[in-house]
Amino acid sequence: MPRRRTLAALALVALPIVAAVACSSDPYAPKALYSVNADTLHVQALNGTGPSAESGIRLFTATNVVPDYTEGFDFALDIDSLGRVVLIPRAKILTCTVICQLGIKLIPADSVPFDSLFDAPKSGYTYDSVTVIPVGVTTAFVTKEIFCQASNISTYDLYAKMIVDSVHLSDRSIFVRVVSDPNCGFRGLVPATIPGH
Repeated sequence: MPRRRTLAALALVALPIVAAVACSSDPYAPKALYSVNADTLHVQALNGTGPSAESGIRLFTATNVVPDYTEGFDFALDIDSLGRVVLIPRAKILTCTVICQLGIKLIPADSVPFDSLFDAPKSGYTYDSVTVIPVGVTTAFVTKEIFCQASNISTYDLYAKMIVDSVHLSDRSIFVRVVSDPNCGFRGLVPATIPGH
């Protein structure tokens, strides 16, 4: 009888260990290596500003850039005649020589606040569409990143989010916050962390 109790006790102890091993992640799955980027950017409108105006945004690095013809940006921002911010995907500005696709999804503030969007959505994006971006509304992105295409990774997708904080019509400038996950295929959007999925 004592021997049966001992075996039963060992079985109960071993059960959580077996369950933990069975539920562990795939050891061959890609691992995130880089911390999530975040920055506040001062962007100038694409039109009505000088040729060196930093109207473009590269999501991979969460930086504003001059939207030239090197394809080193994902989209440009402009201000229309009504004073609204307009997002123009790279594919609408130049002819891409590599895979060029930008998914855009507006997320109302009363749905999920910008700082509470911890992971980019998996679906629901509209692709390569010129889009009006209201102030205070979170925009989620999935883009085909050149860095991911150049590496030996099965997905070219890179995820990010942005919010327009303010628009200054006097000098046609736009202030935005951008958070991006530089790990190809990962959707984590918590700044300064390395995502687990």
